[in-house]
Amino acid sequence: MSRRPLEGFRVLDLTHVLAGPYCTYQLALLGADVIKVEPPRGDMMRRAGGTREQISQGLGTGFVAQNAGKRSITLDLSTPEGRDVALDLANDVDILVENYRPGTIDAHGLDHERVRSSNPSIIYASISAFGRTGPHAGRPGFDDVIQATGGFMSMTVRDDEPIRAGGPVLDYATGIHAASAILAAVLLRQQTGEGQHIDIAMQDVTMLLLNRQTSITATTGIPPAPLRDREGPFLGRFEAKEGSVMLAGYLVRHRRAICRALGLDEYARLNGSQFEERADEVEAAVEAAIAERTAEEWDDVFAEAGALGGAVRDLGQVLATGQPDARRLLTEVDTAVGPGQVTNAGYLINGEALAPAFGVPRLGEHSREILGELGYSADKIERLVETNAVGTLDES
Repeated sequence: MSRRPLEGFRVLDLTHVLAGPYCTYQLALLGADVIKVEPPRGDMMRRAGGTREQISQGLGTGFVAQNAGKRSITLDLSTPEGRDVALDLANDVDILVENYRPGTIDAHGLDHERVRSSNPSIIYASISAFGRTGPHAGRPGFDDVIQATGGFMSMTVRDDEPIRAGGPVLDYATGIHAASAILAAVLLRQQTGEGQHIDIAMQDVTMLLLNRQTSITATTGIPPAPLRDREGPFLGRFEAKEGSVMLAGYLVRHRRAICRALGLDEYARLNGSQFEERADEVEAAVEAAIAERTAEEWDDVFAEAGALGGAVRDLGQVLATGQPDARRLLTEVDTAVGPGQVTNAGYLINGEALAPAFGVPRLGEHSREILGELGYSADKIERLVETNAVGTLDES
């Protein structure tokens, strides 16, 4: 893309694990210069997943997935010198994002009030599990804990027991929501000339993802029952000859289209009341028809017929369809242990995808470069390295 929305913006990335780094990854995709500050051991996700070589090089799959296009500097914030460098960086950026437990970043002298006193126009975003206010403020939490405490697990059950989602969906949703909030703050700053402070909580985002259920519960005091794997003759998962398919026949016209796609023309003429009266009979017929072909065969049939149904696929099967490639959803980036595939922004602007500008950084790879941009002399940089306040790639 010839011009990106956040070109010229600098971001101080004081985040770790997933929610915060995924937020700053979105900002990097939008063109911001993201400076990722890491402790001497690095973001814990550098050692999460992948081959032994990937992990030994600090390029685990958990890190690679959301840190391409950023620059890495290693700072020991437990030292006065490390904190001073971080403050100098905070004075030199447009946006600061942190996602530590409330109070942690304050203890390092990088709280909003102190940073704002020397950089009054800064947009300062704080991401945490429960936010900075309320009875649970300051309580720690990872994605799986928030799935439990925020009501997310209660809406998905197996054998009448709540289960967590198959991926850290709340981390990623929080990261995207935080990026959206930061863009709103950028617009506010343009209008007012003043800095902004964003307080975003993973539990709040969880309840937004359950928007309808949250609204109903708050209005009536009664939480809706969780959806089951099968809700009716045309709603839910059905076993195919190989694999399974999902149907979404909510309206009568949807049900009729599904019947025609399945070759059940005798039911395609039923009205809403008749579908309800003959529900058991219709469901048995739908089950029998779907069992005659594979899920992938039915997927082709549904696509051709324009019927609301599709094969239940794993991610590998989704990629094999060619649809993500056609949408330019992924980009290959360089890492020190070989190329890897990472996701782009997930939308096209004027037909163009927003992809990382460069590969995944090693721990402390850009420390000297970033300090030089701050105006630090070579001698001062060496002193900081010698005292271990700053780490560089050659020491990592």
